[in-house]
Amino acid sequence: MTFSLTMLLHNFLALPPANFAGALGVLANCVWPLQRERRVILALQCAGAMMFGVHYLLLGAPTAAAMCVGAVIQGIAAATIGNRRLQLSIVGATLLAGLTVTVTAFTGLPSVLAQTGSLFTAFGRLQRSAQSIRWCFLIAEGFWTTHNIIVGSPWGLTSDTLGVSMLVVGLWRGRAPGGLLPLWASLRGALACATAAMPVQAVAISRG
Repeated sequence: MTFSLTMLLHNFLALPPANFAGALGVLANCVWPLQRERRVILALQCAGAMMFGVHYLLLGAPTAAAMCVGAVIQGIAAATIGNRRLQLSIVGATLLAGLTVTVTAFTGLPSVLAQTGSLFTAFGRLQRSAQSIRWCFLIAEGFWTTHNIIVGSPWGLTSDTLGVSMLVVGLWRGRAPGGLLPLWASLRGALACATAAMPVQAVAISRG
């Protein structure tokens, strides 16, 4: 058993830089959906975003890398700043920065998908309940999965597959004793927040 673990660690450390960063990102993204404490969720999200930022940068996907940097800033702000207006201002600034990157470094559909996925995750980090965070990220996974197929990121797709599975498990574990109604209430709240920002996203796409 010790030999197997040693070999596994050796193979892991021998991965190329892009794959190594992607593997660490996968690990973080598989763990956070199962957490119950909001700050722990946000901290693990930041760790995963940092790793995938490096991963996408090395793959030549600058828009996705920039979205990951914005995600780290959003996560830190949501976890450490108690002033709601200041939180919204920081998240809004990162979204505007993301739109600027999308327009200036536009690479077609991958840029649009990365920006849209980041929009949903940004609103997810602003949610006060763990369930609403999970719902927003589950919606975002659809956009990120398509992005990762296009740019050819096997680690991104691995993270998407495992992440969706863990999100579903986390949503089921976090449901209230009353049944599925609280899950639907969480989903409605998450969708309402994300839908409110769609006009801004439409402007970004039209400029591209």
